Amino acid sequence: MAKSLLSYTTFLALLFCFLLISSYEMQVAEGNVCHRKSVEFEGFCLFSEECTAVCVKEGPYFKGECIRHGLSRDCFCFYNC
Repeated sequence: MAKSLLSYTTFLALLFCFLLISSYEMQVAEGNVCHRKSVEFEGFCLFSEECTAVCVKEGPYFKGECIRHGLSRDCFCFYNC
């Protein structure tokens, strides 16, 4: 009985350590996302899908989004930095 309880406790401790280490590794692997105003987009940005299409053509951007900037809505391109 004592040996069974000891191995159960050891298993739970090792499982806890594994989960703690794996969650830490996932946080470290995430990259930062930066954004900058699109150079090629002209006009008032209404739909983010149009902005994404322009941003993907511009360079190493993975997404575009219409964001309110002052009184206008500008197209901003997002990339991993």
